[in-house]
Amino acid sequence: MPDSRSGDPGSKASRADSPGRSTRTTLQNIILVTGTPGVGKTALAERLARKTQSDYLNLGEHVRTRELYRRFDRSTRSYIIDERRLHESLVQFLRANVRRSLVIETHWLGRFMPKRPGMIAVVVRLDPVILAKRLLTRKWPRRKVWENVEAELIDLSLYESLKFLGTKRVYQIDATRKTALELTQEALRLISSGRGWDEETPNWLERYDPIQLSRKVL
Repeated sequence: MPDSRSGDPGSKASRADSPGRSTRTTLQNIILVTGTPGVGKTALAERLARKTQSDYLNLGEHVRTRELYRRFDRSTRSYIIDERRLHESLVQFLRANVRRSLVIETHWLGRFMPKRPGMIAVVVRLDPVILAKRLLTRKWPRRKVWENVEAELIDLSLYESLKFLGTKRVYQIDATRKTALELTQEALRLISSGRGWDEETPNWLERYDPIQLSRKVL
């Protein structure tokens, strides 16, 4: 299962301005884009930042560039996050950007993330078979691939988000066979509705046998 590790590489905090009408006034001012590594968070987060004229922060890159980790795990090729230092860094970052709209990409949520008014989460989901193929293509260790496929199977990112923010501030999107543009449009529509999680979720365990799937991955 995923632990306190940094996510996929991405951009540092940056301004994502775009021409045309801003949708900032209709959206929350801190959007967390979360989900299992490999589901398509980066493409969605960057597009949401541009569409809402928000600043974008990739949390994995933030951890690595500021060395907010305890060590590097060679077996999984992941940095083990120092949660206390990361929390302090994010408190400072949010304080410095208190008047800005933000899109923060992270592959998990925990005590390291300061909770703020106006903060919502968009949880990106993906068919576990497609996820496994995508991560194997990236040459990830098979054990690490299975850890993330297993996390997707049991809705771990959704559970973490609901525990952190509650149903009214969490939105879920199934990215399976959808383009980045389609995902962005769906995310903007859901966020603008303000209704939160509809208590429906892809039932991967109904579709796939974890034992059989693990044999294909490991």
